[in-house]
Amino acid sequence: MYKLALSLILLGYLFLHLSVNVVLADLNQPTSFRENRTIPSGRTIQVVHHVRGNDVYMECIIPNFIFKKSGGIKKDGEGHLHVLIDGKRTEKISTAAFIIKGLSKGEHTLKIQVVHNDLTNYPLEQTIHVQIN
Repeated sequence: MYKLALSLILLGYLFLHLSVNVVLADLNQPTSFRENRTIPSGRTIQVVHHVRGNDVYMECIIPNFIFKKSGGIKKDGEGHLHVLIDGKRTEKISTAAFIIKGLSKGEHTLKIQVVHNDLTNYPLEQTIHVQIN
């Protein structure tokens, strides 16, 4: 009986010791998923748009991408958009959804360029044509 009790105490101690080491090992791991993930180089962009009057409502879907205001250190997977209307850059966009307001009547070419924080271009852009009546 004495050996059985001593064996159970020893097993309990080992179990507790190993469990504590596992928990401590987990605490040493980074807790932010974003810091550890690898952004694939084959990024894509999907642009959804709707024309209402003289305005174009746009949404740009870029998987594994975080929209930020321009400026700062170049970090893969972060950046903003440049919008060119009929070949002229209009503004920097730091959100996935936005509105281009007040276009004149006629056909317009809208080019969306994805840009790093330091203003260098990703090899990613989309061109759409809209008709304003």
